[in-house]
Amino acid sequence: MTGLRPPKGTTERLLNRAGFGPHAGVGAVLCILYKPKVARSTAGIMILKVFFAASAVAFAAATLSDGAAAQQRGDDRRIAAIVNRDAITLYDLEQRVRFMGLGARLPEGGEARQRLLNEVLRSMINERLQLQEAARERLEVTEKELQDQLAEIERRNRMERGGLAKMLRARNIDPRTFEDQIRASIAWQKVIQLKILPQIRVSDVEVAEVLKRLQQNKDKLQYRVQEIFLPVDTPAQQARVLQTAQFILAQLRAGASFEILARQFSQTGTAATGGDMGFLFEGQMEPEIERAVKPLKTGQIAGPVRGAGGYYILRVADRRTFGGRNPDVKGITVAQATLFLPENPTPAQSKAVQERLAKIAAEAKDCAGLVKSVSDAGGRGQVVDEIVPQEQRAEIRALIVPLKVNQVSRPFLELKTYSVYMRCPDNPAGKPPAEKDVREALQRQKVGAFAERFLKELRRSAYVDIRV
Repeated sequence: MTGLRPPKGTTERLLNRAGFGPHAGVGAVLCILYKPKVARSTAGIMILKVFFAASAVAFAAATLSDGAAAQQRGDDRRIAAIVNRDAITLYDLEQRVRFMGLGARLPEGGEARQRLLNEVLRSMINERLQLQEAARERLEVTEKELQDQLAEIERRNRMERGGLAKMLRARNIDPRTFEDQIRASIAWQKVIQLKILPQIRVSDVEVAEVLKRLQQNKDKLQYRVQEIFLPVDTPAQQARVLQTAQFILAQLRAGASFEILARQFSQTGTAATGGDMGFLFEGQMEPEIERAVKPLKTGQIAGPVRGAGGYYILRVADRRTFGGRNPDVKGITVAQATLFLPENPTPAQSKAVQERLAKIAAEAKDCAGLVKSVSDAGGRGQVVDEIVPQEQRAEIRALIVPLKVNQVSRPFLELKTYSVYMRCPDNPAGKPPAEKDVREALQRQKVGAFAERFLKELRRSAYVDIRV
């Protein structure tokens, strides 16, 4: 549906508050591209996050000169790493670094550049292992599956067909570097669907425990935390890992996307979901993490924080009491009602739809009535909590900001639809998730944890020869 932009994390916000957020490999398993019936998909959101951030950062510092481009082509044959029988070329590695964009000037040499290459290469090695496992199971990623995902990304970004590849080439980025990430993600999802998902069981006791925890903690402040975790396996590694953490923090301070850096650098299962740990209660976090998180407001970052096993960089994506509102976000609740125009409508048809919607809006006494009436008329209706007017497009913002409770806007024409908006009363009480939703959230958590362990086993048993 066009129009309102819901707040980030709306889909699974209540489920995450139980402390069972989208952990481990779930972003690369169930919640990105592949949409099995057993899980509620986020329909490509994580892939889109990578695309949004990569297309928004400044690439000027990384633009190649003609001479550099010629050298780059020569790197097609230089090997950065061997993964079993597959090669990752230096060209592949440099293109991935370029695609990351980082939102700040990339290091040009020295230890900082080497650390960056090492971390990005680790992510690419994991992707090769995922593709190899899919090949062993004779699971293929078809060209149609790949192109469908590219088309979906373009559609969501209002780009013409082929516009994504055109945009990347204009910035001297090989579109294949993005396609390779998508292909590995789809392949890995198929592996998990085949080998892990049939083993996952969620008991009634586990579901009841989550619902009980929600009730017990309804008045406590909860924090939706994102993490980038860098392990320290031996004392000798501590200084090097700390330097890497400080380098990542500097990129974040310069405006880099937390989600992208979490995907590329974090060495825990939440990396696949941009570091999203879900909602955590006070007393549920490690003491060092809790001390760092509690003073933060939404969007703020802390780190490096030395915790058990390594260093953390932390970001508070949201905070609230259960069912309540975020004290850092001034949001409102808005209903949207939409009627659709026929293909190639005449002026008379367009006017008839507009008048019909205006009549529905005039007769609606509240948001629930508006949504029901437009649905009965064959249109679509929705109520969206915590709409932040400043995040809406200017034309939508102009419609909703002046509204009082139960007041409706004029009809608005957009993309062959007419929509009206109604301001709803704030609803701080909230509702707990249904048992079905909790069960699916637990399943996603378990799938992610299994996927993470499985990938580690593949890495341990693989022949990996790093040459850079």
